[in-house]
Amino acid sequence: MDTSDADEAAAVLRPVFFPLDITPGGGETLRIRVKAEPLPLLGVGYLEMGGEAVIRAMDVVGHHIAIALSGHATITWSDRHAGTVIAPGAATVFTAGTISETTCSQDCVLLGIKFDEGATLHELESLLNRPLRAPIEFPRQLDLTAPAAVNWLSLVRVMCQEAGRADGMLRHHLAVANLQQLLIEGLLLTQPHNYTDELHDGGPSASHAVVKSAIDLMRSYPESAWTTPRLARELGVSSRALQKAFAKSGESPPMAYLRHLRLHRVRGELVDASRAGTSVAVTAAASRWGFVHLGRFAQQYRQAFGESPSQTLRSSDRDR
Repeated sequence: MDTSDADEAAAVLRPVFFPLDITPGGGETLRIRVKAEPLPLLGVGYLEMGGEAVIRAMDVVGHHIAIALSGHATITWSDRHAGTVIAPGAATVFTAGTISETTCSQDCVLLGIKFDEGATLHELESLLNRPLRAPIEFPRQLDLTAPAAVNWLSLVRVMCQEAGRADGMLRHHLAVANLQQLLIEGLLLTQPHNYTDELHDGGPSASHAVVKSAIDLMRSYPESAWTTPRLARELGVSSRALQKAFAKSGESPPMAYLRHLRLHRVRGELVDASRAGTSVAVTAAASRWGFVHLGRFAQQYRQAFGESPSQTLRSSDRDR
């Protein structure tokens, strides 16, 4: 939505994130572009100010992250923590129970993502295979320049681009489940917090029989919203133990194995539709099977089959 009304823009963001107010700065009219969408475990939003402004946030719960795409923003905190400045390549984490004021530059563009606290805790407990003794604590400022963090940010961008699209990939439950899982797990694995050392610590590997059982589950139910933690729970091992067991057995990581299975399902849909003379959209087929980054999907498809999805459609059509 495009608007010059700060209250109207704030009304779009509040239901997805937290109570907030936007106040124009410098006496100029804002040219705001805003959108936001709630998902089962996440909320995402895009905010382009088009002028200097201050965002006041109250009653924050869960983990909320603001990512700068352009310009800069300065955040001050009511708990007297040192102020945070973010620019492209950096993000800030809003802390529960702390009032903040974010002063945005004229050219500031922000992406926002809210993580359901219960889902994040549950994910970390699955990764560690034990209950947590204390809440997860992130530093106020996050570095998004490391390669793994850059990949995580690209997924945030995809989600924000798709937000609000009536025919987008967020309308496919498997794509949403896959994207939510990647973002929650990616946050826990790429950013520092009070469980990072334990999370990256080594541990015993599961048995080869567990690997076989995991593969059988994925082959039997490739349409299920599998994640490494969910597979591990089904098999009674930790996520790290399962990952180590796959590596020890010479297999791809669990989610890479699942991706290969789903690539074959997409290919099967394209071949069947072409031979039957029915219309099928590559993007729709990919989204149905949980592929959320279409450029990456096309690359993975070519690596797996030696041709692009569109070439599969054309070659199948010639074979009829």
